[in-house]
Amino acid sequence: MQLDRRQFLLAGLASSALAAQKRDAAPLLDRGFARVTEIAPSVYVTIADVSKGPQCGSNGGVIAGRNAVLIIEGHMQPAGAALEIEVARMVSKAPVRGAVDTHFHLDHSFGNLAYAQQQIPILAHDKVAPLMKERYADLKGVDKSPLLAPVKKKIAQAADATDKQHKEGDLETLKWMFEAIDATTLAFPTEPLAPAQLPRRIDLGGLTAIVELLPGHTVTDLIIRVPEHDVVFAGDLLFNRAYPVSIDADMIAWRKVLDRFAGFSRGTHFVPGHSAVGGLETVREQSAVMDDLRAHAEKMIRTGATAEQAEQRYIVPKPFKHYRVAHWDITVGAAMRSYFAALAPPHAG
Repeated sequence: MQLDRRQFLLAGLASSALAAQKRDAAPLLDRGFARVTEIAPSVYVTIADVSKGPQCGSNGGVIAGRNAVLIIEGHMQPAGAALEIEVARMVSKAPVRGAVDTHFHLDHSFGNLAYAQQQIPILAHDKVAPLMKERYADLKGVDKSPLLAPVKKKIAQAADATDKQHKEGDLETLKWMFEAIDATTLAFPTEPLAPAQLPRRIDLGGLTAIVELLPGHTVTDLIIRVPEHDVVFAGDLLFNRAYPVSIDADMIAWRKVLDRFAGFSRGTHFVPGHSAVGGLETVREQSAVMDDLRAHAEKMIRTGATAEQAEQRYIVPKPFKHYRVAHWDITVGAAMRSYFAALAPPHAG
């Protein structure tokens, strides 16, 4: 399958993921589009490689206790979720307790249909279903031209060649997303988790999955910790050597989440939403990127610039030149809008 820019808004994040993984453990499964390894006893990590197919689109995994199994992530397509079901049944005869969507974004929820067809409970923040309906279901079969028109106008009014290139990438991302929405049969969470119900400890028998609410990337962000082995499925709260996708983010709240991650033990394995498994160094690297984005936003606010001007004037600094940028608007642009909303005086930005 040949992929283009529209294949997935985070496609660039995964192309080097497999090469970056430790090679001392043979994979349980390697389907090209995803590679499954045992990161700790009875804890399996699925690392997506969207350059070889969009089926998973995001990382995920399986936590296999003696009495029950928990699956992590809904993935981009039912084939990605079906892979997790296959893994769960390969490694355990215990029933599947459920599958957790870490948040509502399409690359973490569009594969839910595979769970629904197998009557596997789908756990998620209680705002995931309403947001999926608002952002995705309500757009199915709808003429998208009015939604594309503002971006096309911005391309025509681009400040320079670089700005035009960024906005053309944004347009391709939107087109890809709209095509995915129209092609997908949505399946919504069946076990909504209200904030008052979190954190939730799920005893799987010998292993515990602790589901915690840590909003930042979106208002629906859940992490799943396996305290017995210091493994954290972080969803898109953690990006490995990449500019964070910030389209629905509260950047200030998100930075506080990273501070919390930084307080975890030195041996913690963080499974990010995309790319390779990392540790505390990965947390520090993302913190540095977000601190640089904030510093730029604050500088632009002091000069009286708008959020759009701040986006146009941001230059990736040398220490981060090798970091991936999915698309400019959903990373740098969205970060500027979030910072301006929180930090700029009224009527600025």
